Amino acid sequence: MEDDNILYEKAKFFKNNNIDVHISKKNNWFHNGKIIDIEHDFLILIDEKNGEMPIFFKEIFEIEKREIKDVVV
Repeated sequence: MEDDNILYEKAKFFKNNNIDVHISKKNNWFHNGKIIDIEHDFLILIDEKNGEMPIFFKEIFEIEKREIKDVVV
């Protein structure tokens, strides 16, 4: 689990550099998408499946760069 301040700084970096993210939450759920806004205690994510949604830093376990995997058929 990361400190909220570190998560905030990582979120700012990914937003400012327009990098897609993978957000793991403490409840074992995850979200993939792009951060469009950051407030003091939450961020707004455009989730690939659920659209625009707030996620509070207290809910977040980790924020990392979204890795796109090639599909092999």
